[in-house]
Amino acid sequence: MSAQGLAPSTAPAARTVLLVEDDALVRLVTAGELRETGLTVIEAASAQEAYEAIIAGLHVDVVFTDVRTEGTLDGYELARMLKAERPSLPVILTSGHMDGAVAARVAPFLAKPYSVETVIQLIHAQFAGGSS
Repeated sequence: MSAQGLAPSTAPAARTVLLVEDDALVRLVTAGELRETGLTVIEAASAQEAYEAIIAGLHVDVVFTDVRTEGTLDGYELARMLKAERPSLPVILTSGHMDGAVAARVAPFLAKPYSVETVIQLIHAQFAGGSS
């Protein structure tokens, strides 16, 4: 796990979001805004980093991942693998470069640029038993 982020925030929260985003500025802003709503946010800079953390036993309630991330594993494949290996773990995909209809076959999809309010609504829908 990297020093940049696979440690939960210190704010108490009922739910934990794993935010997977290779753009450090987008990750920082999104994580901060999610934390302000009371969510615990764990950050990963790549889909591979996120996958390894989950397989190692990291508990999260939802994964919010960019489709395009650095490395050999992208967010789309991360979502497919988690759907097969951890079907009860909700995954939300986002991208500014992908057809949402393709991504939505695997997980709920949110096109970039997005509003953090929309992200929060989608995350809470997963907690309320929304589709994944």
